[in-house]
Amino acid sequence: MTEKRTRQKPGDAHYVNNREFTLELDKYSRACSEAEANGKPKPQMNYYLGECILKMANRLAGSPRFRGYSYREEMIANGIVAAVKYAHKFNGDKFDNAFAYVTQILFSHFIITIKNEKKKYETNLKMIQEAHLSIMGSEEFESFADDHARFIADQKLMELNDQKQEKTEGKRNKQGFHLRSGYTKEERANYSGTPLIREEDEEDYDEDSDFR
Repeated sequence: MTEKRTRQKPGDAHYVNNREFTLELDKYSRACSEAEANGKPKPQMNYYLGECILKMANRLAGSPRFRGYSYREEMIANGIVAAVKYAHKFNGDKFDNAFAYVTQILFSHFIITIKNEKKKYETNLKMIQEAHLSIMGSEEFESFADDHARFIADQKLMELNDQKQEKTEGKRNKQGFHLRSGYTKEERANYSGTPLIREEDEEDYDEDSDFR
């Protein structure tokens, strides 16, 4: 049975207030744009944004899809580096959900890390197979080859479980936010988005609207 993830609440270890995070990331991206326009280096990201990205990365890595990998820490590190690298590209005039923006970056780079690790496994397995031909009969090599083969088999089993889980989740109610594997350059350019209501605009904001 697929494990159901619970929504984070204020006070939880990985909780991030999307409204506050979105406003802060928008301020940072605008400050970066202003600095670039004036020929100055980008400002340093503040502690709050860095802490939020760290929480989001650990939260995503703890999901059933990613937590079983042995290189989980490497996934988290690569995802955080990418999120910090592309944070300045957030556009509050098009998007009002920085949580989804950063989560998409983290998700994509988790997948990239997995693919890179799989390539390493395939390369190592090929080297073992080639070496096996030249040192056939060595007990030390046979033991190493068996251990590595078991490791590869475990990874393959995990992949099959992930695929089964994805099929199960696909049959559920498809309402709500869903991560996409990526967007084309044309899709990003044509997406009108949902503009962010910034603090300076809140005087004209109707409190009875549906925005949350």
